[in-house]
Parts: sequence; C-alpha cells; structure tokens
Amino acid sequence: QGVEKAKERSREFSAQNQPTKRGLAVSAEQTTVEAVSYAQEAFKVMSEVSDHQITSFFESAAKYLMDDVVWQRILKVNQQDIEQAKARGRSTTRLMATDQLRKEMIDGLKQWAALPSRRGEVVEQVKHQGWKVELKRAELGVVGFVFEGRPNVVVDATGVLRGGNTVVFRIGSAALATAKAIMAEVVRPALFEAG
Repeated sequence: QGVEKAKERSREFSAQNQPTKRGLAVSAEQTTVEAVSYAQEAFKVMSEVSDHQITSFFESAAKYLMDDVVWQRILKVNQQDIEQAKARGRSTTRLMATDQLRKEMIDGLKQWAALPSRRGEVVEQVKHQGWKVELKRAELGVVGFVFEGRPNVVVDATGVLRGGNTVVFRIGSAALATAKAIMAEVVRPALFEAG
C-alpha cells in the first residue's frame, strides 16, 4: 500500500512540475519543498520494499539503458542540451552522453544489483548476562545530489536505494533535459517494474 502511494505521488509530482501555459515552471522553492517532501514519503515506505525489489530495480534500469531505442531517445534530448550549452558558450565535455558513459552507467547498475543488502546488519554486539546491545546499520534517509552538467549522476545516485534510502536531485540547467529523459526512459519505468 505504501509503495503504491509513493508511485502515485511520483506521478503527481511529475505532472505538477511541467511548464505552465506561459512557459514558466513552478518556483524553485516550491519545487524543492515538494521534491523533498515526496522523497521523505518514499523513504517511509522503503522499509516495505524488499531487497529483491531493489535488485530488480537495478536490473531493470540496466536493461532499459541497454535498449538501443531508449538510448537513442536519450541521445536526441542530450543533443538539444549540448546545442543549448554551446549557444550559451558553456563547456559540453561532461554533458555529452557517449557510449562510454552509457557503458559505465550500465556497469554501475549491474554492480549495485550484485551487492548484497546490508540493511539491518549487526555491526557490533555487547552481551551481558540477561541483556545485549546491538549496533546495526541503518538507513540515512533522503540523500541530496547537486550537479550541473553530468546527466549520468541521475543513474549513479540510484545506488542509495541499495541501503534503503531515497534521493532528491538539484540539477543545473545544462543537463536538465537529459536528466529528465533518463528519469522518464530508465529510472521511473524500472521503479514501476520492480514494484
């Protein structure tokens, strides 16, 4: 039930954060507050998400990135970001979605999928007669990522899910369209597929 609520909130957030009729997006402050709020709600339901579902997410995301049709759609959007950055006199080196970048994102997702979960793992234990104290690994909560011209960070940052955390992004304008394309073509479909 909590996972379904998080999915619905994600859809609502995406729908609400489209440009208005006049071409102006909602305020940065409002968007930030809503994004963090949704990430906090998602974090609350992460305890209901199984390790198998998290592994499934990483496998599905890698599958979507390996799909040439999906990658071509991302490249098309990325080319627009590159052209706009060039027009503003900005460097495009880190902005470019290359085959090497694609491979690195896929490899990273596969590595996350292969890692065992360490949620709730007992790190240390003190035992006394009749009682014991355990130090366990715990989730951090909502992890924030701030980046400018590296759209691959969207995929790289999903690694926080392995530990039961959620993520919120602050993306520079140079990579924004490419990051949104990666979210729409890879991350969101993989999240929904994983349940």
